[in-house]
Amino acid sequence: MLSHADLADLCALAYRGPQSVTVSVDARCCLLPRGGELVVVCPGTHLDDLVDWLRDLDWVPAPFDKIGWCHRGFGAGARDLWAAIRRELPSDKRIVFTGHSLGGALALGLAGLHIAEGRSPPRLVTFGAPRVAFALNFALRQLVRRGTLECVEYRRRGDPVPTVPPRPIFKHVTRGVAIGAPLPAPPGVIDEFVAKVGDHDVQRYRADLQALNC
Repeated sequence: MLSHADLADLCALAYRGPQSVTVSVDARCCLLPRGGELVVVCPGTHLDDLVDWLRDLDWVPAPFDKIGWCHRGFGAGARDLWAAIRRELPSDKRIVFTGHSLGGALALGLAGLHIAEGRSPPRLVTFGAPRVAFALNFALRQLVRRGTLECVEYRRRGDPVPTVPPRPIFKHVTRGVAIGAPLPAPPGVIDEFVAKVGDHDVQRYRADLQALNC
């Protein structure tokens, strides 16, 4: 079984591609066999990709079959990816859904859809993912809490992404696991922004988890 640090490393690699599947222009994932597991890795927002940013900002709640009301951009991305990969997932391997940032939001939706079809319980491990579920959506929380072998959402202290979209409109489906220490931010708006970007970096998640032997 891959460690959580190993999964963070795969999330970092996924940003560079190539991707196994791309749908709706920007929703992407890699299907990576690793021993007895098949890891579905969703990369996060590419800083130079306007379409990624538009998906992040498409936050109006919308209903989705099986997983309930979600952030519209994240729910649509997960729905479209699931339609593309569902027949590619083997029944003889444990499925692991993972992702960083936007990728973590997509991984959460994919895991929910996987479980809703009555498939074998997957692992779900995300890093710095934003909120996905609308406040009144209890379906997605029930799916991932009851239907996964493990469900871990890591959130680095100081990382701003897990705090959006805002409460009480949206919510996380788990309490999450806080790790790391915020980077010191010198005075100044630009320096503070740089520190926040650093707190969100997937490589910092990987380093924190290595230090914790996770």
